[in-house]
Amino acid sequence: MSDPKTNLIKVSRQPEPVSALWLAALLPSLALGGLTAGVAWLVGHDEGLSALLGLGLALVALTLTSMLHWQIRMTDPTFGMIFALTTYGLVMGLMWAVYLSLDDVDWVNGPSTAFGLLAGVLGWAGGLMRGALKLREPVYDEKEARD
Repeated sequence: MSDPKTNLIKVSRQPEPVSALWLAALLPSLALGGLTAGVAWLVGHDEGLSALLGLGLALVALTLTSMLHWQIRMTDPTFGMIFALTTYGLVMGLMWAVYLSLDDVDWVNGPSTAFGLLAGVLGWAGGLMRGALKLREPVYDEKEARD
C-alpha cells in the first residue's frame, strides 16, 4: 500500500494480469477473424461483410465480459467465477438473439456470419489459453501478495 517512512504509495510496474490476458486474447481473435473475413470476401461481398459482422459480435461480447471480469478481479474467486460464467452465458444468449434478429436482413449470410463468429471465439480462446500459460500469475491474487 504505502511506505510509512516516506508516506508514498508504491506503484507496481507489472501489468495487470486481466489486461494482459485481454490483449493476449484479442490479437489472435482479430487475426483469425480477419483471415476468415478475407477468405469469405473472396466468395462474395455480402459473405465478407457477414463474416466481419460475426467477428464483431464475438469481440463485443467477449470484450464486455472481460472488462466486467476485470472490475471484480479482487473479489472472492468463487463469486468471481460464478459471476463470469453467468455473464458469459447471458452475453452468448444476447449474441444469439442479435444473430437471429438479423435473419431477415438481405446482405447477411448466415453461414459466413457463423464462421466469423466461430473464428473470433476460437482465436480468443486460443489466445487466452496461451496468455494464461505465459503469464503464470494467478488472476485472483491480492495486490499486496504480488508486491
